[in-house]
Amino acid sequence: GATVTGLDLSAGMVDVARQRVELYGNGRKATFFARPVERTRLPSESFDVIVGRWILHHIDLRPAGPELARLLAPGGRGVFLENSGANPVLNFARDHIVGRFGIPRIGTKDERPLIADDWRVLESNFSSVRNEFPIVDVFELLNRQVFRYRSRPVASLCRGLDRAIGRSELRNYSYRVLVVAEK
Repeated sequence: GATVTGLDLSAGMVDVARQRVELYGNGRKATFFARPVERTRLPSESFDVIVGRWILHHIDLRPAGPELARLLAPGGRGVFLENSGANPVLNFARDHIVGRFGIPRIGTKDERPLIADDWRVLESNFSSVRNEFPIVDVFELLNRQVFRYRSRPVASLCRGLDRAIGRSELRNYSYRVLVVAEK
Protein backbone atom coordinates (compact mmCIF):
# COMPACT_ATOMS: atom_id res chain seq x y z
CA GLY A 1 0.00 0.00 0.00
CA ALA A 2 1.85 3.02 -1.28
CA THR A 3 0.80 6.54 -0.50
CA VAL A 4 0.60 8.44 -3.78
CA THR A 5 1.09 12.18 -4.09
CA GLY A 6 0.88 13.84 -7.49
CA LEU A 7 2.22 17.24 -8.45
CA ASP A 8 1.73 19.23 -11.63
CA LEU A 9 2.01 22.89 -12.49
CA SER A 10 -1.31 22.70 -14.35
CA ALA A 11 -4.54 22.62 -12.32
CA GLY A 12 -6.19 21.04 -15.36
CA MET A 13 -3.77 18.11 -15.33
CA VAL A 14 -4.29 17.70 -11.59
CA ASP A 15 -8.04 17.43 -12.28
CA VAL A 16 -7.37 14.80 -14.95
CA ALA A 17 -5.24 12.82 -12.48
CA ARG A 18 -7.97 12.96 -9.84
CA GLN A 19 -10.54 11.74 -12.36
CA ARG A 20 -8.31 8.86 -13.40
CA VAL A 21 -7.81 7.76 -9.80
CA GLU A 22 -11.58 7.81 -9.33
CA LEU A 23 -12.06 5.81 -12.51
CA TYR A 24 -9.17 3.32 -12.26
CA GLY A 25 -7.92 3.55 -8.68
CA ASN A 26 -9.95 0.67 -7.20
CA GLY A 27 -10.73 2.76 -4.13
CA ARG A 28 -7.11 3.77 -3.59
CA LYS A 29 -6.39 7.23 -2.32
CA ALA A 30 -4.08 9.75 -3.88
CA THR A 31 -3.42 13.39 -3.14
CA PHE A 32 -2.70 15.91 -5.87
CA PHE A 33 -1.36 19.46 -5.84
CA ALA A 34 -1.12 22.10 -8.56
CA ARG A 35 2.25 23.61 -7.66
CA PRO A 36 5.62 24.23 -9.25
CA VAL A 37 8.21 21.56 -8.49
CA GLU A 38 10.60 24.29 -7.37
CA ARG A 39 8.27 25.20 -4.46
CA THR A 40 6.22 22.17 -3.45
CA ARG A 41 5.61 23.17 0.19
CA LEU A 42 5.61 19.45 1.03
CA PRO A 43 7.40 18.04 4.10
CA SER A 44 11.12 17.26 3.89
CA GLU A 45 12.17 13.62 3.47
CA SER A 46 8.57 12.57 2.88
CA PHE A 47 9.06 10.37 -0.20
CA ASP A 48 10.95 7.13 -0.77
CA VAL A 49 10.50 7.40 -4.53
CA ILE A 50 9.78 10.30 -6.86
CA VAL A 51 8.80 9.43 -10.42
CA GLY A 52 8.50 11.89 -13.28
CA ARG A 53 8.00 11.72 -16.99
CA TRP A 54 9.20 14.53 -19.20
CA ILE A 55 9.36 17.22 -16.51
CA LEU A 56 13.03 17.94 -15.83
CA HIS A 57 13.66 19.25 -19.33
CA HIS A 58 10.90 21.86 -18.83
CA ILE A 59 12.17 23.36 -15.58
CA ASP A 60 15.14 25.21 -14.15
CA LEU A 61 17.00 22.52 -12.22
CA ARG A 62 18.95 25.02 -10.13
CA PRO A 63 15.95 25.54 -7.78
CA ALA A 64 14.19 22.26 -8.62
CA GLY A 65 17.16 19.95 -7.93
CA PRO A 66 17.54 20.98 -4.28
CA GLU A 67 13.77 20.76 -3.79
CA LEU A 68 13.59 17.24 -5.20
CA ALA A 69 16.51 16.16 -3.01
CA ARG A 70 14.86 17.76 0.03
CA LEU A 71 11.68 15.76 -0.56
CA LEU A 72 13.45 12.38 -0.72
CA ALA A 73 13.97 10.35 2.42
CA PRO A 74 17.53 9.12 3.08
CA GLY A 75 18.27 6.41 0.53
CA GLY A 76 15.36 7.63 -1.61
CA ARG A 77 15.42 7.59 -5.36
CA GLY A 78 14.13 9.85 -8.11
CA VAL A 79 13.47 8.24 -11.48
CA PHE A 80 12.70 10.43 -14.49
CA LEU A 81 12.17 9.65 -18.17
CA GLU A 82 13.57 12.62 -20.07
CA ASN A 83 14.88 13.91 -23.38
CA SER A 84 18.65 13.82 -23.73
CA GLY A 85 20.75 16.45 -25.44
CA ALA A 86 23.64 14.02 -26.09
CA ASN A 87 22.96 13.41 -29.79
CA PRO A 88 24.28 16.22 -31.99
CA VAL A 89 22.36 14.99 -35.05
CA LEU A 90 19.04 15.01 -33.18
CA ASN A 91 19.85 18.41 -31.69
CA PHE A 92 20.53 19.79 -35.17
CA ALA A 93 17.25 18.36 -36.45
CA ARG A 94 15.39 19.75 -33.45
CA ASP A 95 16.89 23.22 -33.91
CA HIS A 96 16.86 23.52 -37.71
CA ILE A 97 14.49 21.02 -39.31
CA VAL A 98 11.54 20.25 -37.02
CA GLY A 99 8.84 22.88 -37.44
CA ARG A 100 9.86 23.43 -41.07
CA PHE A 101 9.48 21.54 -44.33
CA GLY A 102 6.11 20.17 -43.20
CA ILE A 103 7.68 18.36 -40.23
CA PRO A 104 5.59 19.15 -37.14
CA ARG A 105 7.10 20.38 -33.90
CA ILE A 106 5.82 18.42 -30.92
CA GLY A 107 6.25 19.83 -27.45
CA THR A 108 6.36 23.26 -25.90
CA LYS A 109 8.63 26.25 -26.39
CA ASP A 110 10.14 25.98 -22.90
CA GLU A 111 11.39 22.42 -23.23
CA ARG A 112 14.92 21.51 -24.14
CA PRO A 113 16.87 18.27 -23.87
CA LEU A 114 18.99 17.72 -20.76
CA ILE A 115 22.54 18.95 -21.25
CA ALA A 116 25.82 18.69 -19.31
CA ASP A 117 24.93 21.65 -17.05
CA ASP A 118 21.71 19.88 -16.02
CA TRP A 119 23.65 16.76 -15.10
CA ARG A 120 26.04 18.84 -12.99
CA VAL A 121 23.14 20.44 -11.11
CA LEU A 122 21.62 17.03 -10.41
CA GLU A 123 24.97 15.60 -9.32
CA SER A 124 25.43 18.49 -6.88
CA ASN A 125 22.14 17.63 -5.14
CA PHE A 126 22.20 13.83 -5.03
CA SER A 127 24.74 11.28 -3.85
CA SER A 128 24.43 9.37 -7.12
CA VAL A 129 23.05 10.24 -10.54
CA ARG A 130 23.17 7.86 -13.47
CA ASN A 131 21.57 7.68 -16.86
CA GLU A 132 20.21 4.61 -18.52
CA PHE A 133 18.96 4.20 -22.05
CA PRO A 134 16.13 1.65 -21.90
CA ILE A 135 14.40 3.17 -24.93
CA VAL A 136 16.26 3.86 -28.14
CA ASP A 137 14.00 5.71 -30.53
CA VAL A 138 16.26 7.64 -32.87
CA PHE A 139 14.65 6.18 -35.99
CA GLU A 140 11.23 6.00 -34.33
CA LEU A 141 11.40 9.80 -34.07
CA LEU A 142 12.25 9.97 -37.77
CA ASN A 143 9.31 7.69 -38.57
CA ARG A 144 6.93 9.80 -36.48
CA GLN A 145 8.12 13.23 -37.54
CA VAL A 146 8.97 12.71 -41.20
CA PHE A 147 7.09 9.64 -42.41
CA ARG A 148 4.18 10.05 -39.96
CA TYR A 149 3.75 6.29 -39.56
CA ARG A 150 2.41 6.00 -43.13
CA SER A 151 4.38 2.92 -44.13
CA ARG A 152 4.56 -0.41 -42.31
CA PRO A 153 7.84 -1.39 -44.00
CA VAL A 154 9.42 1.93 -42.98
CA ALA A 155 8.09 1.52 -39.42
CA SER A 156 9.51 -2.00 -39.27
CA LEU A 157 12.88 -0.81 -40.59
CA CYS A 158 12.96 2.03 -38.03
CA ARG A 159 12.17 -0.36 -35.16
CA GLY A 160 14.90 -2.73 -36.34
CA LEU A 161 17.48 0.05 -36.59
CA ASP A 162 16.59 1.28 -33.09
CA ARG A 163 16.92 -2.26 -31.70
CA ALA A 164 20.36 -2.56 -33.30
CA ILE A 165 21.42 0.78 -31.82
CA GLY A 166 20.07 -0.33 -28.44
CA ARG A 167 22.51 -3.25 -28.43
CA SER A 168 25.52 -1.04 -29.16
CA GLU A 169 27.35 1.82 -27.50
CA LEU A 170 25.40 4.14 -29.79
CA ARG A 171 22.45 3.72 -27.39
CA ASN A 172 24.04 6.56 -25.38
CA TYR A 173 22.88 8.87 -28.18
CA SER A 174 19.21 8.01 -27.80
CA TYR A 175 16.87 10.95 -27.41
CA ARG A 176 15.25 9.26 -24.40
CA VAL A 177 17.15 8.84 -21.16
CA LEU A 178 16.14 7.40 -17.81
CA VAL A 179 17.62 9.58 -15.06
CA VAL A 180 18.10 7.81 -11.72
CA ALA A 181 19.04 10.12 -8.84
CA GLU A 182 19.69 8.68 -5.37
CA LYS A 183 19.88 10.62 -2.13
